[in-house]
Amino acid sequence: MKTIFDRAREACELAGIEYKAVPLDGEWHAANLADDPRGRGDGRIKLFPDGQGGFVWNHKTGEKQNFFLDRQSPKQISPAERARIKAEQERRQQEQRERQNRTARRARAIWSAATSAPSDHPYLSKKHIQPHGARLTTWQRSYEDKSGRHKITVENALILPLADAAGRIRNLQAIFPAESLELGRGKDFLPFGETAGLFWWIGAEKTDPVLIAEGFATAATLHEETGYRVYIAFSAGNLLAVGQIVRKHLPAVKIIFAADNDKKTAGNPGLTKANEAALAVDGFVTCPPIAGDFNDYTLSLQEAKP
Repeated sequence: MKTIFDRAREACELAGIEYKAVPLDGEWHAANLADDPRGRGDGRIKLFPDGQGGFVWNHKTGEKQNFFLDRQSPKQISPAERARIKAEQERRQQEQRERQNRTARRARAIWSAATSAPSDHPYLSKKHIQPHGARLTTWQRSYEDKSGRHKITVENALILPLADAAGRIRNLQAIFPAESLELGRGKDFLPFGETAGLFWWIGAEKTDPVLIAEGFATAATLHEETGYRVYIAFSAGNLLAVGQIVRKHLPAVKIIFAADNDKKTAGNPGLTKANEAALAVDGFVTCPPIAGDFNDYTLSLQEAKP
């Protein structure tokens, strides 16, 4: 006898979603697509509270599947259909790899042509940190709104490289002198590039312990205060992947995750993800006593001085 979870797994396979167990609560739960190595959660799974059925939904393709415990699967998968689904997933994965490789080549070209960032850059001055190898470029970006597609240019943008475990630059993060009104943010990555499993670091010398932080300003502050090497994960969701890479290459080092204290956000994702990562790689966690990151905390202490 098949369970409702078996039915959910079958529906996920049809919709191109990576199955995961979810509670019987009638709520949508994010799941990754089967062909998305970045894990952006573009799938949804819902199980009815009575355990008799549910829905799955692929946001990327728009495909939806409903399923019920007391009925046959919406469509039985024949060997030919299973092969077609697998071939389609492989095709999309290959297209994504090609886009990522093109982005990586572009990232290396931009990085090579960029100049060293001055210590008086507006962002560095605001954060009271040094450049630590950051570079300066003119950042160009396309975006879409209701009136169509547009291109913007941001002068005097700081850039940082995102490298893989082999040290190859695969993407860039741009930090603008001020928030872009068009993009609605002050930071950006190259479109169609990877971010998962990529990182950068501050500190040429090997140290024990090493720290892992989310953002550049946090990492710079921690390095300047401690002298330790600090790895930049660029997001809370990437802390685990970076921690695993560091642990693989430095098996004996003490790893400390310097978490953002997102206590004003439901679930405190900065601290939650840091704790999960530390548990997985036998590391430790520290976080500032205030809401924010260690750069915010350091600035608050400086402002409090008479």
